Amino acid sequence: MHFYRVPLAVPYWNGATYRRILRSILLGAVVDGPDLHELRSRVIETLGVREAMLCASGSLALELALRSCDVRQGDEVVIPTFCCSAVVAPILAIGANPVLADMGEELNLTVDTVGAALTRRTKAVIVPHLFGNPADIAAIIELARDNNIRVIDDAAQALGATFLGQSLGSFGDAGILSFGNEKVCFGLGGGAVVSQNQNSSNEHASFDLALPLLLPTLRNLASTVVRRRWRRWTLPLLKLLSHEQPPDPEAPSGSYRKERLPNLNAAVARALLQSLRENIAARRVRVRAYGELLGNEQRIELIPHRTGSACLTQVVRVLKSRRTEDRAVEVIDALCNAGYEVRGSYVPIHRLSHCSICVWDNLAYAERVWADLIELPCEPDVSLDQVERIATIVKATISR
Repeated sequence: MHFYRVPLAVPYWNGATYRRILRSILLGAVVDGPDLHELRSRVIETLGVREAMLCASGSLALELALRSCDVRQGDEVVIPTFCCSAVVAPILAIGANPVLADMGEELNLTVDTVGAALTRRTKAVIVPHLFGNPADIAAIIELARDNNIRVIDDAAQALGATFLGQSLGSFGDAGILSFGNEKVCFGLGGGAVVSQNQNSSNEHASFDLALPLLLPTLRNLASTVVRRRWRRWTLPLLKLLSHEQPPDPEAPSGSYRKERLPNLNAAVARALLQSLRENIAARRVRVRAYGELLGNEQRIELIPHRTGSACLTQVVRVLKSRRTEDRAVEVIDALCNAGYEVRGSYVPIHRLSHCSICVWDNLAYAERVWADLIELPCEPDVSLDQVERIATIVKATISR
């Protein structure tokens, strides 16, 4: 029975979160209720947008954003090869073709990598801000406008982050947010499509979403609390019962239901938005600590966070002296053995067999660096003493 000192991606919940959960259940407001309106208003206020539509997941929000941008069957949509493969399913759902672009040194899309992937059939570009770190979306928007291409600002991992003083999610023709697993506001799931277009509310009204079901919503609550919020204590038992398996990058992303956001999920998301500023401030402190502790190590490259980053995690690249080395795996194993549940980062989409329908050409940088990347935790519940211990283990392992 192995209890982690720091489990992977525990949601940052406080007393207000649990009170809103209890209130929704006691009032019978699990499926429908006032928190939906409150959350929508708070999202509009937080991002400085004019319209917002809530839905059951970030994947569904992305599909709705694509539809609102008039992306149709046969169109091409540019996405980074280095990101969550769940971004592929919404593109396929509308019959469009995903086109993979390479990433820059900050692991995000750049204007150059996007430009290399454009064709006459390109209709939209999805710009994720990985690990809460802002991509240079302004330059990508300028390129897209010159080519009559729509831009979707994917702030699923960057809620609360800013770029050039403007909230991420509010750029481009549409934006999306997520309250799902391992996000800055990690709640019970859900997403939002946002826009600066006042007419988008009429467009969104045409999307016919099903009502969420009571029992699945309650089961999701129980699963999130047991498997994620209480992960430090429940993970050993779940592994013992074979209910917790390491994620398989080759497994296709799960399907998503085309339904509305349950009021219970909205209640949790509303509480998380109230503590968003405190959440991000704590994450930035931890990123600075990693920089002070690991920034001068010659065998490590810290992926920098831009000003305004939400600092979801701190990604480090473990440099190799020989091609046959797998130093990143050694570091991950050492941390896990010491009680810190960390992992490598994404397997590029072009390497996943279930994403072979995607189109790509030259993805040299992603191919070169992806296997050397590790995500270090920045959650507010991770103490600075634990950050120091993590850095000590990383330095000791790469020095062997």
